[in-house]
Amino acid sequence: MKNEFGVELDRNGYAPSIMGVNGYCFLCFRTGPFQRHEVFHGASRQKSKKYGLWINVCPECHHKIHFTDGKVDRLLKENGQRQACMVYKWSKADFIKRFGKNYVE
Repeated sequence: MKNEFGVELDRNGYAPSIMGVNGYCFLCFRTGPFQRHEVFHGASRQKSKKYGLWINVCPECHHKIHFTDGKVDRLLKENGQRQACMVYKWSKADFIKRFGKNYVE
């Protein structure tokens, strides 16, 4: 199966990540084990998978993303929007149409 840009999805519906380097935690650069974190989670989780907007993180950093003050999560969303717009040649309006919100001020 492929996404609308012809990118092959794996058997779980994930496009290759456009955000991080495999083999290292995106936040602290430790080597595995990893957990996948969809940058836009909740109602947008499937879109994150389809467009490669996910990162590998160690369990400690994954906990930090979800259970700290929200700054890390917000920065990941800003970075994710910038990456998606650059890779897929989307305007801000294109991104908002797909994800419902602008994360870049």
